[in-house]
Amino acid sequence: MKRMGILILFCVIFFIGCDGALLVPAPELRSVVMDETSVTVFWEMNSTIESNVDFVGYNIYVYTDSNALLVDDGEELNKFNSVTIQDTSYRVNSLPQDSIFYFQVRTMNADAKVDGYNSTTPFLKASPRPEFVVTLRISPENQAVTDSCAIRFSDAMIMADSAMPDSGADMWVSTLNDTVLLRSPSSHLLYGSNARVTFFSNIGHGDFDTLSEVPVEPGAASVDFSTGDMVIAKTEDNNYVKIYIAAFDIQNDSVTIRYAFQNIMEFPYF
Repeated sequence: MKRMGILILFCVIFFIGCDGALLVPAPELRSVVMDETSVTVFWEMNSTIESNVDFVGYNIYVYTDSNALLVDDGEELNKFNSVTIQDTSYRVNSLPQDSIFYFQVRTMNADAKVDGYNSTTPFLKASPRPEFVVTLRISPENQAVTDSCAIRFSDAMIMADSAMPDSGADMWVSTLNDTVLLRSPSSHLLYGSNARVTFFSNIGHGDFDTLSEVPVEPGAASVDFSTGDMVIAKTEDNNYVKIYIAAFDIQNDSVTIRYAFQNIMEFPYF
């Protein structure tokens, strides 16, 4: 009888072990950082996940259809990473600028089984976009023509204010009542009637690289600024632009900006 009890106990232990490693819940996604050809995805470091004895690492999935990611069985998906990720961030390279991508992270266990997605943040969306650094001249108030004070955001073409109506400029820099402003071309006294309309919002000092979403809808025809400010613009074609004031030299009548132009219309991410 004692031998039979030992045998039964052995069989119970054996069959429990055969169930394999448990699935580990997915982490909560935190943010993305975009540049011209890549997107870096960040997620929460969760000690409950990473201390789990069945946890091995993370997989990242990159799709252009968000619905394709909303499946419980991660085995059906094609992971982007070739090696299991051990960190809580991953850079996805070689992405085109004309598509919206959806990013999802799932865990993998010791049996190479993938769990479901995080219900709080199933995915994050992003798209690489063009980025430029340019220096513009400051146009004195009421001066007829100033060279190099206006810009077309899509390709960083710099022009005189007189060329704005014909060349599709999205912004010009000028003084108004002794204040230097980023201004909509439509506000120009001489050339504004046939020029484009752009709206702005200065959100104050910020970090260009970590600002990846429009925090405030632009609504002003002009904004003043200081070095280090972040300005959000929206063009007449509904393209969002984030602008960092890199240098402001009032003595030499110039301002240098670093900006990202989101070439996908009505997409408030950059």
